[in-house]
Amino acid sequence: MFFFSVLLFSAVPSQSQQQFDRRAVEVSNLGLSITNVGTFGRPNVRNQPIGLPSMEYPRGTGTEHLFEAGLWLGARVGGAVLVSTGAVTDASGYQTGKGGFEFTNDGLRIEERSTFPDSEFFSPMAVSHQDLVARFTDRNTTINGVPIREHDQPLFADVQLESYNWNFGFAEGLSILRYDITNNSDDIWEDLYVGMYSDLVARNVNTTTDVGSDFFNKGGLGFLDSLGRADGGSPLHALYVFDAGSTDDPSINTYGASVILGSEYRDIEFHPRYERLHRTQLDDMGFDAPHVNPAFWLFSAGSGIFNRPGDDLERYNRMATPWPINQYREQLRTDGQTSQGNYIQLLSIGPFPEVLPGETVTVYMAFVAALKPEDFQGLEGKPIDNVDSRVHLVEAIDWAYRIFEGQYDTLSGNRERYLVPEPPDVPRLRVELDEGSATLYWDRRAEETIDPISGEKDFAGYRIYRSSVGDDLRGALANRQLIREFDTVDSPIGYNTGFDEIFIPDGPVIFPDDPVEYWYRYRIDGMLSGWQYSFSVTAFDWGGEGVGSLETSQAANAVYVFPGAQPNVGLEHPVGVYPNPYRVSASWDGGTSFTRKITFFNLPPNAELTVYTLAGEVVARKRHHSETYRGDIRWFDNLSDDNRVMSGGEHHWDLLSDANQDLTTGLYLFTVKDLDGGKIQRGRFAIIK
Repeated sequence: MFFFSVLLFSAVPSQSQQQFDRRAVEVSNLGLSITNVGTFGRPNVRNQPIGLPSMEYPRGTGTEHLFEAGLWLGARVGGAVLVSTGAVTDASGYQTGKGGFEFTNDGLRIEERSTFPDSEFFSPMAVSHQDLVARFTDRNTTINGVPIREHDQPLFADVQLESYNWNFGFAEGLSILRYDITNNSDDIWEDLYVGMYSDLVARNVNTTTDVGSDFFNKGGLGFLDSLGRADGGSPLHALYVFDAGSTDDPSINTYGASVILGSEYRDIEFHPRYERLHRTQLDDMGFDAPHVNPAFWLFSAGSGIFNRPGDDLERYNRMATPWPINQYREQLRTDGQTSQGNYIQLLSIGPFPEVLPGETVTVYMAFVAALKPEDFQGLEGKPIDNVDSRVHLVEAIDWAYRIFEGQYDTLSGNRERYLVPEPPDVPRLRVELDEGSATLYWDRRAEETIDPISGEKDFAGYRIYRSSVGDDLRGALANRQLIREFDTVDSPIGYNTGFDEIFIPDGPVIFPDDPVEYWYRYRIDGMLSGWQYSFSVTAFDWGGEGVGSLETSQAANAVYVFPGAQPNVGLEHPVGVYPNPYRVSASWDGGTSFTRKITFFNLPPNAELTVYTLAGEVVARKRHHSETYRGDIRWFDNLSDDNRVMSGGEHHWDLLSDANQDLTTGLYLFTVKDLDGGKIQRGRFAIIK
């Protein structure tokens, strides 16, 4: 299939009025950042974990998989080789006008769309639960009058990038990318190659102690062709990375990957993993099948095969020339064990023989992440990379292909992409806290879901998941464990438990300012104050012919809760603080002086909390409002997520003064004033370092 751009731009270098925009995927468990200048990731996430993720999986754990990535385009134009790059090897990442960062946005911000009818971004044009759409070009050679270094020969490529993301359980670790690349020059592009440059690196930004180059040199890398599959199936054309060399980072073990899924060129679809089938069809049309080529080089420039490409010709040749992956598999996989694994990656597809002025080539890619199985967790599992450790990664990549390929009608010859069996709708979840307990409420909309393929209601049941104490400190908060399952009595899977135990007989329950009707309730006791827990309720279906049971993503309705004291109306009960004395570091503290946490309890709904030295000097003053308090210290930014539920009668403090000074060892006084009734209580606590 090919088409012409609605707007044809003049093939004259021009000036961009740049407006930088970065958005992140939020609907799935893969927190991927996307910009409107053709880059992915947030390069400063290592030094500034607070803010948008880079390529975090599972979302909320601090386990990142990307420094920066970007689109590469290269073609022969009038006898010259021209290459435009969205990102290059640079220790600081993207900066406006920097050489190698050659795409601009003409002031166009990222557009968001959603298939959810109740979303503020709902659009009939949406493909997924969260589409992020960016439009950028290489045609501009200056930004606000400042030349882009080393970018005086653009291809005049206008690019529309669409990122598709779902909250399905099987799709929670993937983001599918569609690039529509239009030749808006007056010249033919010959032998076009399209590549994804990436600096994938798997490390946890909250738990690792490494800084500088030591953070990036632990990587183990590989390429998933047919040799990388336990079942010997079709090649997956995926570059992947894992943490091969950490010796003191207890975070979860994961994979991150980039994949080329396929392309559309004129009336021809090309799916790389079916290359043998396509090659026969393409030969009949006189068109050589494009090939997918991985390449690697060292961040520190390297030499020989690992030399960093430094100009357009070298970059084009790196995309066009097959790289000897088999010769270097073991080196790439193991160098990170000796802190030599700081490799840059490139995955490219081409050539597309000629792209006429006004013609568009479409290329589909994906970013994918997955956990290593339980047997490969822990420090001893970090360097292991084999067909068994990659099982979840291969499953996730397979789903990316399956979603991309959709359904093909052999009679009409039409393909409907992104059409796959779907799990039920995500239950709407609410958590109410009491001291030592949490009560989960959820609705029953999942039971009315109609599968788009079978046309039937195939709801089967619910599963309740909970994290364990301390998972947040291990970067594993999203690694929740199944604690209960309930399913219909006529379900062909599960235990046929029915829902009597959880059904609210006099329901539904409706809370003030919450219109949702909650029909189910489940209470969990024995919860410890001061600790963070994460809960999810998923819905699953029966499955069908050729498809197993499908389940909603745990991330879709995850709630992060902090059990503890309820609001102390009228200060009827004594206020207090724990742990007291506070010893650095408390069990739930993070790894830095900015991620400590001490807790004041039995606070009234509206209170003023003041901390003093023994000499009466005010150290810190905090306002507490139980209805709105969700945690206001860095601990929550680093070790929690946004959807938090607090008990109402507790306030957490980072032991930093109002002047942002670290408190010293000693005895401190505090007062709590009830702002509604005026009553005051006093107390004291000790800090021991």
